[in-house]
Formats: sequence, structure tokens, C-alpha cells
Amino acid sequence: MSVAAISDPLANLTWRRVMSDYRVSFFNRLVYSYGKPFKCLQRVITVSSASDDAGEALEEAKREFERLEHVANWKYHAQFLEVESSPIP
Repeated sequence: MSVAAISDPLANLTWRRVMSDYRVSFFNRLVYSYGKPFKCLQRVITVSSASDDAGEALEEAKREFERLEHVANWKYHAQFLEVESSPIP
């Protein structure tokens, strides 16, 4: 290993795991009085995950939604969800 690599603060980035924030939005589909459908946001849950695994973060968000809404299954209060990810610097 060269001396430049040891003193380079960016050299350690390859050894660290990349953390991600996952923003999970829970929605219902509703219809306006004149018949046009729209998405109605029920709740947003942000999950910080040490692993870069969206599936793990999604399951954690579902369990948190169920806890906050006091339901056994998240589908009792929402029809669908969307997941967005953004890396944490």
C-alpha cells in the first residue's frame, strides 16, 4: 500500500458499507366526486439501513406502519406503497 493511499481520506470509502435511507410511502387509491382517481398519502416512514437492502428496509417500514396504526396488517390502512432510496453521505 502506498503512503498516498494511507493519507487519502477517500481511500477508506471502499472499505465501508454504504448506508441508505429508504423512504416508504403508504397510499390509498380514492376517487374524486367527479370520477377521477388519485393517490391519497396515509403515512411516510423513513428507515435508515446499514445494509443496502431495500427489501429489509421495506419489511421494517411495514412493521412500523402496523405498530403506529395499531393494525395486524398494513393493508388494512393502505392499498399500496412506494419506496425511494437515497445514500447517506
